[in-house]
Amino acid sequence: MLTYFMNPEITVSNKLLQVMYILSGFFCIYCGVRAWFVKANKYWLPTGLFWSMLGIVVAFGQWLPPMVSGVIVCITCIPAALGMVKRGNLQAPPKEEQQKNFKKIGMKIFIPAFGAGVFSILISVFLKGWSALIGSLFATIVGVILLVIWNKENKPMTFLEEGRRFLDMTSAIYIMPLLLSCLGAIFTRAGVGDAFSTIFGKIIPSGNVYIGIVAYALGMMLFTIIMGNAFAAITVMTVGIGVPFVLALGADPLYMVTLAMTCGYCGTLITPMAANFNIVPGVYLEVKDKYSIIKMQAIPAAIMFVFQIGYMFFIASM
Repeated sequence: MLTYFMNPEITVSNKLLQVMYILSGFFCIYCGVRAWFVKANKYWLPTGLFWSMLGIVVAFGQWLPPMVSGVIVCITCIPAALGMVKRGNLQAPPKEEQQKNFKKIGMKIFIPAFGAGVFSILISVFLKGWSALIGSLFATIVGVILLVIWNKENKPMTFLEEGRRFLDMTSAIYIMPLLLSCLGAIFTRAGVGDAFSTIFGKIIPSGNVYIGIVAYALGMMLFTIIMGNAFAAITVMTVGIGVPFVLALGADPLYMVTLAMTCGYCGTLITPMAANFNIVPGVYLEVKDKYSIIKMQAIPAAIMFVFQIGYMFFIASM
């Protein structure tokens, strides 16, 4: 590990990104160890195992042998698949305390939340070659400092325990985006895109870019609904449909791939597989219907999808 951080050939961006993963992993390990000590539910053993194993992979995956990482991931998935990753007994602060904190901080509480986006944009604009994800690291540090300044009662354990409570509420859904991203890479390596190209080659009339665009857009949305991740879908759909049936006919790749990605996002809005966007917020807000967010987003998603296809038609006709 020390060799990695002392290596001058590795960029500062990658080193900071690795620091963020290490801190995230340590926090997951903390949640796992606390689950074992507190024993807040009858599944305290598998719950602690889930968070501890996940923390090891997140923090040290860069240096673990692939076989070891794979075994740990399999161990992590066992309690999740068996439904044994449960919430503890950590409760939200009482209403009186929440009102008291609101009087101290007020609407300034949203400043740390906006920080991630602001820092990510600043890094993208002014630090070429740096990962925008590092914005989350800077935003978290600045957010913690601001919250301590605004409320002196915020101690290190306050952030650790409140963070653990929110992670506890998320449960095993926390790892779904990670697994889906991995699945997208596996599909690409397995040649799923080429298989799609062969199948659609028998269905889509050759030489008609507009039918190709519809197939490309629909494929992005449907595959994203299945995968829950547009980033996982874009490679497979671009290789299988975008390149042979749209880009090969002269359509501008910059516009087409970008708009296809947006079509995938329309699928993100209406799938429970995108749990970090559509399910977790409902859990945090404690809504009765966990699919209520998806239901509210369905009509805007449909409108956006139709508009994107029309925009792709317009670009293709120029």
